[in-house]
Amino acid sequence: MENTNELAVFEEESRRHYNRNFGAGLIHGIFFQMSAAFASIHTVLPAFLALLISNATTAVGLMAAVQGVGEVVPQLFTAYLIEDKPRKKPYLLIVIIIRFVSWGILAWLTFRYGLSNPTLILTVLLLLFGLFSLAGGAGTVLYADIFGRAIPANKRGRFSGGKQLGGFILAILAGWIVRYILSDEAAFPYPLNYSLIFAFSAISLAIALTGFALIKEPFYPLKKKSESLRVMLGHAGTLLKHHANFRYFLLSRSAIGVAIGLAPFYIVHARKGTTFDGGQIGLFLTAQMAGAALSNLLWGWMADKYGNKPVILGSILSGGMATLTALIVPSIWPPAYALVFVFVGAMLSGMRIGYNNFILEMAEPTMRATCVALQNTIIIPITALPLVTGILLESFSFSTIFVGELVLLTAGFILSLKLIDPRHHEEGMCIITE
Repeated sequence: MENTNELAVFEEESRRHYNRNFGAGLIHGIFFQMSAAFASIHTVLPAFLALLISNATTAVGLMAAVQGVGEVVPQLFTAYLIEDKPRKKPYLLIVIIIRFVSWGILAWLTFRYGLSNPTLILTVLLLLFGLFSLAGGAGTVLYADIFGRAIPANKRGRFSGGKQLGGFILAILAGWIVRYILSDEAAFPYPLNYSLIFAFSAISLAIALTGFALIKEPFYPLKKKSESLRVMLGHAGTLLKHHANFRYFLLSRSAIGVAIGLAPFYIVHARKGTTFDGGQIGLFLTAQMAGAALSNLLWGWMADKYGNKPVILGSILSGGMATLTALIVPSIWPPAYALVFVFVGAMLSGMRIGYNNFILEMAEPTMRATCVALQNTIIIPITALPLVTGILLESFSFSTIFVGELVLLTAGFILSLKLIDPRHHEEGMCIITE
């Protein structure tokens, strides 16, 4: 058990630095989202890949799978290494620097070799994106623990809502910048256009890094754990066996993971059988961020007032609406097809608020990093689905894939109804007993 005096010091330190951490956390989160918009796996990168390789569906699926696998593989190992560390900020600083450097290198290489050696760019893109994703996987565990300490549970909804709202406003701006750059080939010919976009992503990350550096991480008293990594891995089986709420959470998380895995293919679908200019990429990116920003107001309010379960259900519904819209709306009319990306934005926004905050409230402080890592590690097979989808699209129609997606999302929604919100019911907590 933690020393009572040390816990009192932690709570006082947390209160004293709350305003600073709230503001610094917003700077970090807002510009991080702007960076992600400039290098969106759902819009910008699929279009860029189409310039590098003719087999776009498989390449897009591989890229999405690289991101999914890379972001979850290191999480459990990271949790094991840092679970007993009273401060995690230095480790996350390293992660952000790695991601910033990755996009900076890609921007320069695209400008230098985009025309002369596209194979080199494709190879470097996959390697750097893999490194970027691995760093992000480690960062997910660190971020969850740091902000779980810095922001009280009853204020995480407004923090997440404010962070995402500000981030999506800048992301909408990023969408217009992307549209401006890609629609004027005379002023911004390839590869200058994409090298500028990647450079803007790196610059946004640098600002996010500055914001995070300003955070004062509260010192949380933890005792050194004596468990081995093998014992820690065994916790996954214990949770799955004895905690039904954790099982339903994983099934729900898997359902939304399937929807997220399909999202990068909407650009490929939009390009199919129609003239497609670069400006439409900016339009779709702007639509996605606008949908995220508008829905974010609802998600943040719902999370604080009613808990995170309604947000989870809403995000799954949004994913289903994106798929249904893509199924029935002709892709040849970009203004209407932009609705697909509005719903994608709402899904991603709800997923970040609902699932991330649900697991934070489900886990007790000493188990927070482990539970975050476990829930992501267990669903690793789902992260490979984009590659499978890309391969299937070589033989099956988009309509067939979209119908299958709707069936899976319906099942995920039904299972999510069984979730027990840990904020309102103690039996919903994720606790490992010896």
